[in-house]
Amino acid sequence: MTDALTTEQLAARWGLRPATIKNQRARGIGPQYITMPRMGLALGKARVLYPLHHVLAFEEANGITPQS
Repeated sequence: MTDALTTEQLAARWGLRPATIKNQRARGIGPQYITMPRMGLALGKARVLYPLHHVLAFEEANGITPQS
């Protein structure tokens, strides 16, 4: 998927640790995300992706200014 961020990329964008993003996701906090199926996914590819339009909408709605 193009125009999507991995957990690590989103964490860097917001100046947080990836573990914080994962914790928020588990608690139902944060932008909408998609989970890719394990079958057919190349080794080392991210399973969880945050579509950029959802990230931008979440940032705008919550007054978040990206760090990077």
